[in-house]
Amino acid sequence: MLNLSLVIPCFNEPENIPLVIDKLKNITKDLPFAIEVIIVDGASDDGTREILVEEFKLLDKSIFKLKLQENRNGYGFDIIEGLKLASHDVLAWTHADMQTDLLDVLRGFELFKLECQKTQGSDVLVKGKRRGRKILDALLTYGMQLITFLILRVHLNDINAQPKIISRTFFEDFLRDEAPHDFSLDLFSLIQAKASGRPIISFPVLFEPRQLGEAKGGGGSIKNRFNLIKRTFKYILKLRKGLN
Repeated sequence: MLNLSLVIPCFNEPENIPLVIDKLKNITKDLPFAIEVIIVDGASDDGTREILVEEFKLLDKSIFKLKLQENRNGYGFDIIEGLKLASHDVLAWTHADMQTDLLDVLRGFELFKLECQKTQGSDVLVKGKRRGRKILDALLTYGMQLITFLILRVHLNDINAQPKIISRTFFEDFLRDEAPHDFSLDLFSLIQAKASGRPIISFPVLFEPRQLGEAKGGGGSIKNRFNLIKRTFKYILKLRKGLN
């Protein structure tokens, strides 16, 4: 029996956190496997932390865990810190912005189990592949894939799509001590899966427009997108250097 630990990083999401927790309370009921949810706040300064503390007073402590970071160390760092607290054998992460359906994590987990059965226990990495996106966003994603292929000679699709679902073995061997602290974590995870011979399985997920709060990373404004592309390009060059 495989069980699931889910990590959700959040930073300045006061409007979305109550919605996320309500959804989590519903989807974690009466599951045929054990699940835990670890929310990691990345030192929010807009009331998110206070909301989380109040919400967690009413949650089942056997399922929900809260980690409040004292410093802003980055998206990747927060996810890795959350995964270090995980107690189950299958690990996952997704976002707290309500653009990704939290039910996709359960769909991906079922696919993870199915693929493991097919390969008689071999490790896989399961990830979302976004549909229903704006043309500009889809083109930028394709451009990132193309740059990754041209520089690293590795074909990856929709690098930043959520969720990501991995084994504990993969985490311990490749991510715990080596993963980048920023938004390059998703790219790094896929590169490591490829390099270690693990199949990467993608499944379609709907990516909704953000309704509340401000986008982080590469979402929202053109400036955000440009900065993400620039950071990713620099990290790809760093990876190539390490491979040579």
